[in-house]
Amino acid sequence: MKLSKLYSNSETFKNIAFNLKGLNVVYADVRTELDDHKNSHDLGKTKLSELIDYLLLRDADGKRNFLLKIRDSQGVSIFQHHVFYLEILLNDGRFLTIKRAVNNNTKISLAINLQQSVEFVELDEWDHEDVPINKARNIVGDLLNFDFFNKKNYSFRKALNYSLRTPPDDYKDVYQLNKFANGKHSYWKPFIFDLLGFDGSLLAKKYANDEQRDEIAKFIEQLKAEFSIKIEDRDDLVAQMQLIENNASEIEEKIDKFNFYVQDKELIEKGIEEIEQSISSNNALAYSLNYDIDRLEKSIANNFAFNLNKVEKVFEESELYFPDQLKHDYTALIEFNKKLTAERNKLIRNTIRKKKTELELVNKDLADQNAKKESLLSFIQDTDTFKRFKQFQKDLVKIETQLFTLREKISYIDTIIAKEKESQDLLDEIQETVDNLKLLYQNTQNNKRYSDIRTKFANYYKRIMDEDARISWNINTNDNVDFPTPKVHEKVGDHRVTAKDEGNTYKKLLCVAFDLAVLTSYSDQSYYRFVYHDDVLSQQDPGVKHRLLALIHDLVMKFDLQYILSVIKSDLPIDDSDNFIFFTDQEVVLRLNDEGPEGTLFGFEF
Repeated sequence: MKLSKLYSNSETFKNIAFNLKGLNVVYADVRTELDDHKNSHDLGKTKLSELIDYLLLRDADGKRNFLLKIRDSQGVSIFQHHVFYLEILLNDGRFLTIKRAVNNNTKISLAINLQQSVEFVELDEWDHEDVPINKARNIVGDLLNFDFFNKKNYSFRKALNYSLRTPPDDYKDVYQLNKFANGKHSYWKPFIFDLLGFDGSLLAKKYANDEQRDEIAKFIEQLKAEFSIKIEDRDDLVAQMQLIENNASEIEEKIDKFNFYVQDKELIEKGIEEIEQSISSNNALAYSLNYDIDRLEKSIANNFAFNLNKVEKVFEESELYFPDQLKHDYTALIEFNKKLTAERNKLIRNTIRKKKTELELVNKDLADQNAKKESLLSFIQDTDTFKRFKQFQKDLVKIETQLFTLREKISYIDTIIAKEKESQDLLDEIQETVDNLKLLYQNTQNNKRYSDIRTKFANYYKRIMDEDARISWNINTNDNVDFPTPKVHEKVGDHRVTAKDEGNTYKKLLCVAFDLAVLTSYSDQSYYRFVYHDDVLSQQDPGVKHRLLALIHDLVMKFDLQYILSVIKSDLPIDDSDNFIFFTDQEVVLRLNDEGPEGTLFGFEF
């Protein structure tokens, strides 16, 4: 896989057409005076690497990704309208274009073409349009069809950043990239083990079993602390339980002797129950009588009311004639209603008296029944025999509680014993894995891939630095694999290990040699065919620069690789007269400068 083109819908963005063969240079020219406080490191060299990573479907982290975290005064990304396109050359000769916007960045469009695209235009048709990013990763992974990832639980992205190194963090360690820095060793060490030609699943299994044993140990300690239990106390707890069970049997026998009293108690309780039912019925009757009395008394208050004078006045005000006969009829009607109301009220008052008498009887009966109920309850509660009976019941409840606690502790101890057995089984598996790892460690010379990578690494570093360096791995005191920083020796004949590998510039070149060794070793199968080393020539001696570039030229031709580097003017190689040696126009795929915003990658400063 190689990079073909990178472009955007933004008119200010500097579109890039990469060389599919040979060297690709991102050149940043410093044209301003130092007093202008311009910084050639802010022109977009490193951002280019991040953008390539983004287009190769990295998760968009709003706190880290510059496309999302840099916002205007309204809190909106300054790149919100940007859409980016990356065209890559697949190892089968086809071209894949990946489209990804900043807004709605989890939707990806993909297009496959037999030919390289013309210029920098958006394609008319997409084979997969606006698919979710996880699905897009799977599609891209299938199209890349890297042999290394076949039958492995890695995404193609796992190895990507060994082809996209940016300073300073990615050059701090040959093996542990910046994206692995805060992760568990189980996340990246099995992958490196695989990459070096060994069985990474062994190491992954070792880490998984270690982690599971740690979880079991924490679970056991939590049980011990929470329930105050020890495995060695199990039999003593069983003894306690048996003694308490004997006490429980004795108390149950005593309770059985109280059956005669319980029968009397049940009769009394039955009487109380009947009284309560009667009280409930009387309460309902009393409520009904009170309701009826209240309703009838209010009915008496609603006397017939009709003011004839007001009616006559209404007729006068309306200038209508009010006949005497009509007046006489109204008067007669009023008299009739008064007599009717008087008779009705007489009957109602009689009804009220009867209901009040009935209510008094009900209330008296309620008072008697409540007194009787209270007496019966007092009899039950104050009986000495009953008190003893209740005490036996309370003792039995306490004993049952103690038995429950003991049984629970014994159960948890049995759980701990089972978990320790599970942990021991895991330990047996771990030991088997460690034995296999040690067997690999004792036969590293037989691993062709590993031998090829470290031979190439040593040769490349030797060509760059004229010094010997070697990579190795070992098994640490925890029976896990460690990948120490490659050892650097002085020139031939001097076997002293130097501390040069601890310096930043030396670490950078160790990383470069390792990346090139991996790429060239895997050139015999479908794998990455490009690498971008950002700022690789910075702070290097002139001889180192010449030797590194000479090595790169040889490797890209021999193994058909695409090498991309970024460089600022002050880091260009120089000739014997201390003059800069500029890269050719064909090699420079992107030119940046610090004269103004238009000289940056995106055409504006941020």
